Order: sequence, then C-alpha cells, then structure tokens
Amino acid sequence: MIQLYHVYKRYPNGVEALNDVNLRLHESEFVFLSGPSGAGKTTLVKILLGYERPTSGQVLVNGRNLAVLSEGSIPYLRRNIGVVWQDFKLLNSRTVFDNVSISLEILGLRPKEIQRRVTQILEVVGLESYATARPQMLSGGEQQRVAIARALVNEPAILLADEPTGNLDPDLSVEIMNLLLDLQQRGTTVMVATHDKYLIERYSRRTILLNRGYLVEDGMGDAASYLDDDDEEFAGR
Repeated sequence: MIQLYHVYKRYPNGVEALNDVNLRLHESEFVFLSGPSGAGKTTLVKILLGYERPTSGQVLVNGRNLAVLSEGSIPYLRRNIGVVWQDFKLLNSRTVFDNVSISLEILGLRPKEIQRRVTQILEVVGLESYATARPQMLSGGEQQRVAIARALVNEPAILLADEPTGNLDPDLSVEIMNLLLDLQQRGTTVMVATHDKYLIERYSRRTILLNRGYLVEDGMGDAASYLDDDDEEFAGR
C-alpha cells in the first residue's frame, strides 16, 4: 500500500528532514507516525501527498512511484488519499454538507451521486443531523468529524491524519481516535501523525517513530519515552 526505500529529504536551507527512511504499510493497517515536534512527521505526510518531493529514494503509494510521478498525475494521486489536518480547514461560509461535497463537485459527479455519498459518510461519522449547520455552530470534535467526512467522501484507500487531535481535549481526542479505528476496521489504511504520547500509550498499535529525520523505532515498543517536547535531546529538525 505504502512503501519507502532509502528516502531522504533535505530542504534548500540545509535542514535534513528525513534521513534514509525505509517503511512499508499494508492494506487496512492502522499505524501511528510519531516523534517529537520537528522530527519529520509532517514532511513525510507531505511527501506521501505529493506536496513535497524526496531529495532521493523511492516512494510507492498504491504501486505508483512518487519520485517519478508527473505533476499532472499528482491530483489523481490525491483523489485516492484522504487527509485530515490539525486546523480542520473548513469553510465557515458553507454548510457541513457543502464542506463535505466540495471535492465531489470538483470531480463533476452528478447531484444525485453527491447526495448519496455525502449523506452516507455523514452517517458514518455521526453527523447526519448536522448537514445544514455551519461549522462555527459545531464543537471542536464535531468540526473534526466534518474534516474526516470530507477526507473520506471520495472513498480513498488511505487516510492520513496530521495531528488530528491536537486542538481537542482528552475526551474528544479519544472520540476521534475511536472513529479512526472504526474506519480502519472498515478497510481504510490509516496513518495518524502525532506526538501525543498519551494516545500512543492508550492504544496498542504499531508505532513508527521518527527522531531528527531518522526512523528509530517501528513496532509495538514504548515510544512514549521519546516524546517529551521539552527535552532538547530529541528536538528533531
């Protein structure tokens, strides 16, 4: 599903965000991508989405090699990957239904099919009764559910969530995590980028740990000991 072979990413300012990362994610797998702030998590997510190119190495997503993918093929790649950002990125001037349906409208789907898909995914995330509400009328957890619905309405095989609980209190964080785990059980491959050690401790799931751009742990080990943001020893670039 996702494969990385000796991936490096160096930015023009000299920052080495990823160093020789090798990784394989399987279909319908749930993984945490973790590490202290600045360890390379967001860079890895952006590479998987085609927003950044690796400096060297190979990145395969659904059998497509991103290192040689043409610019014209990037939008097609993103249609098959749902993404949820920490700040939700919702349009307050549009309803919940409209926020979720935007990508389908861009794809030119018929109104009847848009109605079917949006209604179905709002039911999955428990927001079917909020279709006509505006995002600012919702709680933080409900807004995050709208963002997840928007990411899933294209029926992607992969969902990438970058700090999806970063703006939520602990109870809402658990609520969103349970939703993501339910989506994985339905067959979606889910990668959650987080430096929240409490989530990792609560859920016994495969954890991929980055530190200073290096992959330093991959498995069910105790990653929480690496995740003290106040410890400069683990302040990655």
